[in-house]
Amino acid sequence: MSSSLVQRNKAVAKRKGTLAAVTVAGAGVVALASPVVGIIGLAGAVYLTWDWFSFRVKNGMRF
Repeated sequence: MSSSLVQRNKAVAKRKGTLAAVTVAGAGVVALASPVVGIIGLAGAVYLTWDWFSFRVKNGMRF
């Protein structure tokens, strides 16, 4: 049972990390075109990155 939980946590961490990376890239592109809107997007990206990081720490995952 624990191995399936570990695999699920790895999949969730990968999904959260991918979403955070895509959001950072998208917000960076938007920031180049429109700095005000880009800063708002970067704030969302920071939140998603923090969510990913805290999930990995909470579940004892290495980087």
